[in-house]
Amino acid sequence: SKAARGGKMGSSKALQLVLNAGSSSLKYALYRTSVAGGVPKWNCLVQGLAEGIGTSNQCRIKHETDDGKQVHKIQLPDHRTALTSVVDLLPKEYTGGIGSVGHRVVHGGEKFKAAAVINEAVLQGIKDATTLAPLHNPWNLLGIEVSEELFGKDCPQVAVFDTAFHQTMKPHAFMYALPYELYEKHAIRKYGFHGTSYLYVASETARMLGKPLDKLNIIACHIGNGASMCAIKGGKCIDTTMGLTPLEGLVMGTRSGDLDPAVPMHLIANLGYSASEVTDLLNKKSGLLGLCGTFDDRDVENRYFEKEEMGTLAKEVQVHRMRKYLGAYMVALDGDVDALVFTGGLGEKSHLLRTLVCENLTRLGLEVDEVANKSNEGRFSENTRLHTAGCKTQIWVIPTDEELCIAQQTYELVHQ
Repeated sequence: SKAARGGKMGSSKALQLVLNAGSSSLKYALYRTSVAGGVPKWNCLVQGLAEGIGTSNQCRIKHETDDGKQVHKIQLPDHRTALTSVVDLLPKEYTGGIGSVGHRVVHGGEKFKAAAVINEAVLQGIKDATTLAPLHNPWNLLGIEVSEELFGKDCPQVAVFDTAFHQTMKPHAFMYALPYELYEKHAIRKYGFHGTSYLYVASETARMLGKPLDKLNIIACHIGNGASMCAIKGGKCIDTTMGLTPLEGLVMGTRSGDLDPAVPMHLIANLGYSASEVTDLLNKKSGLLGLCGTFDDRDVENRYFEKEEMGTLAKEVQVHRMRKYLGAYMVALDGDVDALVFTGGLGEKSHLLRTLVCENLTRLGLEVDEVANKSNEGRFSENTRLHTAGCKTQIWVIPTDEELCIAQQTYELVHQ
């Protein structure tokens, strides 16, 4: 675990709290930064997840330190209570040493091309982008507000945007072929998400390949319950699968991904759906869940191995979509791809997914070493190479660490 790699408290105010607030959850991690030879190092001291916020019976905090994991059943009526409860669980010698707070903010719109120290203007920018991420940004804002109450105005806070990494896309990649004024007046365009994960994974891949980041070309697949892919050229994003919202692109746990834009119109005009019902259908009732009745991928994969019809269909539709983008991104990178990288819960833990995505692509320079792919039951928590010897394009699992990436960017901005 990350927490188990920690240590005891160092100098005062050397700690960074990282918060990732969702609609009913709050993920957190506490890092201590130490500098040796001018190079900062991060130790994760505590990490955890408060979940079921606002529900009557699902509330709990999973809390992990050097001493192991604990689950605390606590009433969490709202995010303010959740964050206060998390701070109460931190070892007392740590709470006085928190020198900065880093927040994951889902949508930064076009305004933010990198992480930013939070001030009034930044807060306003996050509020302005809320129309583009109504399910996420309000909770991110609340996390910032409550942190200021708990740690004081003098404790610097940093916003790290999911969308920032993708701001290097060129207009031909991010524009939709809609009337141009919708972009000018309402900022309707492709933004992309999982950017913090891609930044971390690109840096780690460059390190593993011994290449400078600005010379690195990779196709990265962040596959969890939410899923996306990203084409990275010279260390920068040139295209990604998610769009204005995280609904575009791949088949996900409960999200449809790409579909004919006339489908929602048809549901509304001819089948009696309301607009909000269509939104709910596409975001919460589609994807793997819609195709086979479950979004639990272990379940879907078991059904695939058992050759059960609907589980097999769901897995094949998911993989077909990924392969389509894999081909598109190989073209976007002019065929010059250093590595195909898998990350995210499923990318890191499913040997089946990796096998099916790369199947019969030897001519395109991709070949999985199945012994490596299936070692440790195909579940990896370390950077792991999976390609056969002499492969033109390397294949890696690089486990993502978004919290660490947020801590690193927070440290850089606060200590500039």
